[in-house]
Amino acid sequence: MQNINFSSATEIIDKIKTQQISIEETCISFLTQIKKHNKELNAICELRDEGDILTEAREKDKLLQTKASKGLLFGLPMTVKDTFWVKGLKNSNGDPLQRNYIAKEDAELIQILKEEGAIIIGKTNVPLFCIDWQTTNFWNGQTNNPYDISRVAGGSSGGSAVAVSAGFSPLELGSDAGGSVRVPAHFNGIYGLRPTETLLSNIGHLQAPNRPVGNRNIVTPGPLAKNIDDLILIMDVLTKRSSRLYNKKDSNTSIQLSELKIVYSDTINDVAIDKEYLEIFTSFIDKIKSKTNKIEVAHPKFDEKKAYLEYWKVVGFEMGVNNPRIPFMSRFLFLFLLLKYRDYSWAKGMAIGQRASNFTYEKAIDYKNMFSKIYDDFLSQHDIWITPVCSFEAYKHQRAGIPFVVNGKKIPYTKAIASYTCTTAFSGHPIIVIPIGKKANGMPVGVQIHSRKWTDNKLLYIAKLFEAMTTGYEIPKNYCC
Repeated sequence: MQNINFSSATEIIDKIKTQQISIEETCISFLTQIKKHNKELNAICELRDEGDILTEAREKDKLLQTKASKGLLFGLPMTVKDTFWVKGLKNSNGDPLQRNYIAKEDAELIQILKEEGAIIIGKTNVPLFCIDWQTTNFWNGQTNNPYDISRVAGGSSGGSAVAVSAGFSPLELGSDAGGSVRVPAHFNGIYGLRPTETLLSNIGHLQAPNRPVGNRNIVTPGPLAKNIDDLILIMDVLTKRSSRLYNKKDSNTSIQLSELKIVYSDTINDVAIDKEYLEIFTSFIDKIKSKTNKIEVAHPKFDEKKAYLEYWKVVGFEMGVNNPRIPFMSRFLFLFLLLKYRDYSWAKGMAIGQRASNFTYEKAIDYKNMFSKIYDDFLSQHDIWITPVCSFEAYKHQRAGIPFVVNGKKIPYTKAIASYTCTTAFSGHPIIVIPIGKKANGMPVGVQIHSRKWTDNKLLYIAKLFEAMTTGYEIPKNYCC
């Protein structure tokens, strides 16, 4: 059997369509890879029954012989984050009280994936309450980085990113609020897209049973893949029911680098990045400069402390929809976050949001709208803005809240990451992460590429130009074949 675990989704689908490989063989290949390596990496937290997977694969193989309509992902096995309802599978949302809940229906995006022929084979691990940039919880355990298992996978879509990077799944559906797609993509040497806020449905995503959809702002589903073409493919699928909002034009395929107005920052809000990572980032920018003179340094201007507090108020209010109604819940949340992450503003914002009145919440949304305009005005002057993803590459496993040491100086745990990923998410614009190289220790690093709201498709084709300047995704040496 061909080893297809590290082929792109686009290549696999083409081989299935031309019957170079069967769907059953494809599923067996990915299941074998999971059986071989998941014990060490712990990316997959629940695997669908193997017999059911192979039965579905055989049925789809038979359909290949007919003229029946085939979807864009027909026969492609894939995993999804443990925040999306998949009928018949457990869905925890990272909440220990929900960890044994079996979904009675599919999330809207899962419905779309299945309609287009994807075979959902399992769910990927998340951190406790889906809050952290490392993925661990007490019931499923710790997820490890395939480039170095002593390092973190990122979070909260950490299991998602490892599944793609380690050849467990050709595509993955994750989600992002404060870097939950972007940081894992950066840490695992793959590609990840945080789409324009509200472009993709949150129905059945991070939703507790018998509760309304709580996350209507900031939190957005987003895909992870091994290359840009695969992100273009899955976004064409995921936007089937929101195509009028998805800026898809044939002209995007003919974008020229020389036509673009590009700005970059080697930091966000003056938070330092690792010296070697900065060298790789600078080298990447120099490659762009060698091909165009329409590039300069720029950074949107805003009150970071105020924006960070208001961001967490919104998140706290909307996450509160799923929280149990018990006395002093906001106080418990404040102490939990303060003691675990040592971030007073985060804890304060979440606690205020948890107990917020309608008036307080709408005031926070008013601020969000004003803040979004700052970014929209900034990004309207430029086609893209390029930045680091956070202060460093995937770090060694450690307890949350412990400060990092960057270039010999301590940086608070959340500041080293959240400064790059939280306020950038607050405006709701699309952001893609692409890998740009590796440090001497073998760990991959990437960049964030930002563009104006509703230019997601254009952003993907711009990122494709930059992809050609890099070595792209590189297979982790211990997981091939």
